[in-house]
Amino acid sequence: MNTRPKTSLIAKLARACRGGMTGRNGGVALMFALLTPVLILLVAGVLDASFALNAKTKLQDASDEASLAVSIATGQNPNISESQLEAIAQNALDANFTDSAPTITDFHVCAPVQNDCTDGQTTMQLGTVKVTASAPTTCVFASIVPMFCVNGSNQTVGASSLTTISFGKTLQLNVVMDSSASMIVGATPADVTTISNWVSANWDLVKPGDPAPYTGQDNPPCAFACHDVGGATGPADIALGLTRANSAGATTRFDVMIAAAQALITHVQQVSTANNQNRQNSYLFNVWSFDTTLHQYGVSNIPDFPDAQTAVSQVTPGLDTYLDNAMSTLATQVGANGTGGSILSPLKFVIVVTDGLQSDRGGNWQNCSWAPDPAWSNFTDCTGGFASPINTANCQTMKNNNVILAVLETPYVPLDGQSPNVQPYEKTVRKIIYPTTTYPNGPTNPPLAGPSAISAALAACASPGYYFQAANSAQIAAGFVALTDEFLARSTVIVQ
Repeated sequence: MNTRPKTSLIAKLARACRGGMTGRNGGVALMFALLTPVLILLVAGVLDASFALNAKTKLQDASDEASLAVSIATGQNPNISESQLEAIAQNALDANFTDSAPTITDFHVCAPVQNDCTDGQTTMQLGTVKVTASAPTTCVFASIVPMFCVNGSNQTVGASSLTTISFGKTLQLNVVMDSSASMIVGATPADVTTISNWVSANWDLVKPGDPAPYTGQDNPPCAFACHDVGGATGPADIALGLTRANSAGATTRFDVMIAAAQALITHVQQVSTANNQNRQNSYLFNVWSFDTTLHQYGVSNIPDFPDAQTAVSQVTPGLDTYLDNAMSTLATQVGANGTGGSILSPLKFVIVVTDGLQSDRGGNWQNCSWAPDPAWSNFTDCTGGFASPINTANCQTMKNNNVILAVLETPYVPLDGQSPNVQPYEKTVRKIIYPTTTYPNGPTNPPLAGPSAISAALAACASPGYYFQAANSAQIAAGFVALTDEFLARSTVIVQ
């Protein structure tokens, strides 16, 4: 076996070179002498290419920063001059490319004021910025073959960047409030007690034409969120009930809702001035309420915050809750979502505050099938009346139009036992909220079976991530802000 170590290729080449230079075969030395300049030029070329690539990468990053800086400046101040914008670009280049002195070789701002939209034979898209720059970098060839470096000891690299100007968006916020009589209940248990005490002490004021002893179907009298039969309760009674509740020192859910809506407008105003990005946006408001119909307050697309506050203060309570009709009309009024590019095409947000129960004081009793219900201790109740959860088809219409639909649920407050003869909650509403199909044993412990039918429908109505249930009246304000902030965070254009 041959145990001699193998000679490395490098060692063989070294001996060959030495032998060629000192031995009889001088051809190798000659070849090496001829190849050496070529090898030097090759190494210089690789170095120059490396220097150029590195410089070009840095210059591209600097050009991107310069173009973006111009886009931000134009978005924040659309009237700024193009010469000022070019100075901003140059400053950004100098700050981000420090290897040598970069130069802007081509600069265009295609925006409504600057109107520099022609780049050679190309027409740029409105709302774009182009920055092209060049810069010198090291050229090794210059010290060997000067003709290869046309700029003395340097070579020139170039870069170009095109960015979009992020002008602010126009955002339309539609605040839609349930103003039906079911909102004229105490905001807290203490408020409910205050109202009850006032009613007990003022029977004759509640219903002056129907004093004790109480006879007939709609006795004892009802002053707040009434479901009296035969049309005995009208919108004026509900408005008077709100006045009396406030006079007695009570705060109703209606009061909380109005205050929360006004606080929301103040919050949006604060958000709109919080930073340069939000200042670019325009905010429009539409203020709505619904009872038997949909009502709008103030002009369409209110452009300033004080007028929006005034519109909210003008909302008045109504009577019944024709929720489906209101939502159908609202979908038509709001229409399709826009691009946010102008007041004619805003990004649209709808926030609906409601307990989610469609109800009519007379209609609830129509078309009913009356039968004892085993799930409710064989209590005779109504199936198939007017009362119902929200029809999500109307919600889907808005969502199909790409409108963001938020739902703030203020859970229905059952005022059970108001009238021993009528019992509107027990007979016509309770089974709608907790249907036997979901709660076969009645709502003994509803959380064990999941949300009520009302809550489930409202959650399905909302756009994904835009449903909030207020566990109490104090959370109404929190829900307003949380849902609106979610929209602002997703829709506001952030310049970066």
